[in-house]
Amino acid sequence: MKFPILAALTAISIMGDAAMAEDTAPLDAKDSDPVTLGWMQGFPPAADKTIRFTDPDFFAFPKLRWTVCHFRELMPTTVVRNGDTAAQDLPSDLDPAINTVSFTPLGGDAQMTWDEAFDANYTDGVIVMHKGRIVHERYAGCLDEDTLHGAMSVTKSITGLLAEVLVAEGKLDENALTGDIIPELHDSGFGDATVRQVLDMTTALDYSEDQSDPNAEFWAYAEAGSPLPKPTGHKGPRSYFDYLQTVEKDGAHGETFGYRTINADAAGWLVSRVTGLSGADYLSSRIWSRIGTAREAFYTVDSIGTPFAGGGFNAILRDMARLGQLVLQNGEWQGEQVIPAAAIERIREGGDRDAFAKAGYDLLPGWSYRGMWWVSHDDHGAFTARGVHGQTIWIDPTAEMVIVRFASNPHAANAANDPTSLPAYRAVADYLMAQDEAPQLMGREWLIEYIGGRGVIDRSPASLLFMPDGQLAGNASCNRLMGSFEAGEDGGLSVEPAGTTMMMCPPALMEQEGRLLAMLPEVVSYHIDETGALMLQTSTGETITAHRR
Repeated sequence: MKFPILAALTAISIMGDAAMAEDTAPLDAKDSDPVTLGWMQGFPPAADKTIRFTDPDFFAFPKLRWTVCHFRELMPTTVVRNGDTAAQDLPSDLDPAINTVSFTPLGGDAQMTWDEAFDANYTDGVIVMHKGRIVHERYAGCLDEDTLHGAMSVTKSITGLLAEVLVAEGKLDENALTGDIIPELHDSGFGDATVRQVLDMTTALDYSEDQSDPNAEFWAYAEAGSPLPKPTGHKGPRSYFDYLQTVEKDGAHGETFGYRTINADAAGWLVSRVTGLSGADYLSSRIWSRIGTAREAFYTVDSIGTPFAGGGFNAILRDMARLGQLVLQNGEWQGEQVIPAAAIERIREGGDRDAFAKAGYDLLPGWSYRGMWWVSHDDHGAFTARGVHGQTIWIDPTAEMVIVRFASNPHAANAANDPTSLPAYRAVADYLMAQDEAPQLMGREWLIEYIGGRGVIDRSPASLLFMPDGQLAGNASCNRLMGSFEAGEDGGLSVEPAGTTMMMCPPALMEQEGRLLAMLPEVVSYHIDETGALMLQTSTGETITAHRR
């Protein structure tokens, strides 16, 4: 049997809550780093370090840790244009203390930190947004801030979002039969399924994505979606559209949740049939070109150029964070209602919990599925887009937080990383909310307002950043400040400035900088008042006052 090509591999479903079996323990995150292993380095790369789309293991661990960032080099894609306007910077206010946030993994008894979870989940990049600001950002492996990464089944949630936009605008009737909108599907298993049943994956279809079964329909679907030439004598479907027409019904629609990638392809067809645009072009016109994205995005495509609506999306991490922030803000971006709030509200309501429970997701009790998003129904109202090997957009409305993660976990199923992901997301949310309620010394940067009773010069970047490892950083006024500190539980504080950079500045700034550097070694205590202002008290009774953004 031929090993699956990309269309199959990125369509791997989240099959239950058992991690993918391994005969031996995989390399850890550091040892499997694609740079460390030397994949595709050199011109040309060495024969034993070359990865080709036609290789049977091009998407198998550890090669997948390189492949997830290089789909465009391996197979055809279509662009999602980001428009003619300049990229809009995301405001940044980094909080080093997030790395020390701890949680207990599901089913475990030992604590783990956010920092430790990064490698435990084979993370390639993660970003945390809080109230519209980047408070944490980290990259590894094949990824940096300008590199594309495959979103896998997070793509489904993007497709679902586009469909929900059309539903909210009255252009797509959620109660209409799929076969009435797409006559080509009239005689298929989708024909008498409603649009809502397709979007919520409660269709009853004779289709299995069980890759361990060589007779599963998954393989025919993968072959149909492959952009590679079909073998001699091939008479089966040759595209996603072709394959969907062959799917048969099995049971009654609307009774049970069943995670099947073909529903996303049917939803993508619905979007295109209603709008007259490909999914890539509609995403560009409605969202991607309107939220200040920094780069074009891309979809992998089949042999006739159809975007893979179930798993083919590729983008950079920060642009995915912009998309997550748009969803958190109920479709509003910088004062413009880009998509209807009703579309997001519909997703947040969630789907049929009883139908979802029948699917047996033991790690997701009480959850549901709506508009191709996973809805937790927890007390924060969190909901998420999820993809194999660890791809995530996590939305927490109560904490005003978005977490986006790209990863290349050797285990495909989300059940492999949920124990070290779901409680971690909640722990970060709780930490950020606690910081809002009662700020701590360590965390985000403090902006200095007064030095010894004298206000700082307007827009001078005087600041202090107290880091969890006891290091002090910041700006003295026009030079970078470095040092260390030691804080006591009783509010005692000692500061040891190690020095600054040596740039010459205007006299007024130099004078202000000198006063700050003279006062810092004299600091003996601190407290944070009821307004959230930080007060640093010196042995002589002088005060440095600071606040956070």
